[in-house]
Amino acid sequence: MAAAVAADAQVGFFPISEISSYHSKWVIKARVTAKGQLRSFNSKNGQAMQVFDCSLLDESGEIRASFFGELASKYFNLLEQGKVFTFSRGGCKIANRQYNRCNHRYELVFDRDGLVEPAIDDGNIETVRFNFVELRTVQCKTLPCTVDLCGVIVKSRPFVAFTAKNGRELVKRDLTIADDTATSMEIAIWGDCAKQEDKVFEGNPVVCLKGISVKEFKGGRNGSLEQAGAMVFDSTLPDAERVRQWWKASGGQASFTSLSLAQEGVTDLATLQTKALPCTVELCGVVVNFKPSFAFTSQAGKDLVKREIVVADHTGLSMQVTLWGDRAQQDDKVFDG
Repeated sequence: MAAAVAADAQVGFFPISEISSYHSKWVIKARVTAKGQLRSFNSKNGQAMQVFDCSLLDESGEIRASFFGELASKYFNLLEQGKVFTFSRGGCKIANRQYNRCNHRYELVFDRDGLVEPAIDDGNIETVRFNFVELRTVQCKTLPCTVDLCGVIVKSRPFVAFTAKNGRELVKRDLTIADDTATSMEIAIWGDCAKQEDKVFEGNPVVCLKGISVKEFKGGRNGSLEQAGAMVFDSTLPDAERVRQWWKASGGQASFTSLSLAQEGVTDLATLQTKALPCTVELCGVVVNFKPSFAFTSQAGKDLVKREIVVADHTGLSMQVTLWGDRAQQDDKVFDG
């Protein structure tokens, strides 16, 4: 192993930040920070082809790489997310911003003679690199867009399993995160990320999210963690520490501007009756009735707690609302009187 490390150290690797169309011969050493699915498609001449893409990170920067044809089949299983490899004999082109979430101007293409080899992981390359934007800034971005976010989880719904229209079995969990701009947004996470125990998301933890796809939804903006994205808890990054201190000092008592709601403020119950369903709204009213909290086990084997309350407002109408988790478990006196 010592000989391998010495040999590895003698190689002069080309920095990812310097990759451009002006450099044709290079060898980079990088960590695979994200990897997409192996997909099939037909080329312009009708030939069946395969492709997958991944994100490569070194000490200087991050770049997207795509593998086509035989190289896609050859390297898909080899390239494990989180592992370090050397890459050479690839091509370079201007990045396609429609599909590329890396900040690099260029992206790499391996379709003929590309070479990938395992490399020694000396710990100098980060596991994931974030380019955070504030939630307030997301409001001004052209949609769709992809961003990295750092915030506090202020709401978490139980995960749900369902079958998509294309027949795929999916698992989803909806979160609401907020940051120190007093702005919040709903975010969907998927698969193994979503299936983690509820307690992981309880207690208002700070979370760093890489690769959030933001789109318009019913007049607001919702986010979705991409398959190749990352979710990191307990980060010691400066952004995470700042948000954590804000939450402790004042964020826990703050009112948030929600990006995921149409900018129409509070909806009264009379107006709610005219809306197309399903919809998401903000309500303001009086609790006129409530039931004790109720603990049960779902068909999926999850332990849940819910409480039903009835809210009325100035329009003279009322509606039953279901609360879950910590909100449902609050003392009865919170809802009384």
